[in-house]
Amino acid sequence: MTKTIEYSGANHRVSPATIELITGERNKGKSLRQVGQMFDRSGERIRQLLANYDCPQVRLLPEKRVAAKLGYPIWWLVRLRKEGLVKPVKHGSWGYSEEQVRQIPSLIAETRRCERCGRPRPPHSSKFCGECRQYIRKHSYEFLSPEAKARHNRRSRRGLV
Repeated sequence: MTKTIEYSGANHRVSPATIELITGERNKGKSLRQVGQMFDRSGERIRQLLANYDCPQVRLLPEKRVAAKLGYPIWWLVRLRKEGLVKPVKHGSWGYSEEQVRQIPSLIAETRRCERCGRPRPPHSSKFCGECRQYIRKHSYEFLSPEAKARHNRRSRRGLV
C-alpha cells in the first residue's frame, strides 16, 4: 500500500496533509524506511521532509527501559512482540514509541485472562485462574480429548490406572 506525496506550487513544497500523515505514521513507531516505503520515497527523503517542516522527532524507548518503566518482566514484551500485538522498531535493539508504551498495559491485561472464565489470572498461572484450575483438577476427565478418553478407558479396563 503506497501513498503519494502531494506537492503544492512550483517550488515543490509538500502539502501539510502529507506531512501530517508522515508524522502520524512515524509517531506510531514506524521507522523512516517503513514510512518511506509507504510513500514510495527513501527513508532519507522522509527524514529530510520531517527536518524541513520542524516535525518533532519520535523518541523510541529501548525494550529493557519499557519493561522497567512499566514494571513487567521483559519476556512479556517479547511475547507481545512475537504474537504480533505490538510492532516495535528494530534499531540494534527493539524500540517502542510513547504511544505503544501507553497501549502495553491494556494488551498485557487482555492476554493475562483465564482461558475458561475470562477473569484476570495470577502472574504465576499459565492458563487458568485459581478457581478454574481447582475445578479442572477435580474434573480432569471432562477436559480430555476423545482419543485421551478412549486411551484412559482401555488402560482402566486392564487395571493400569
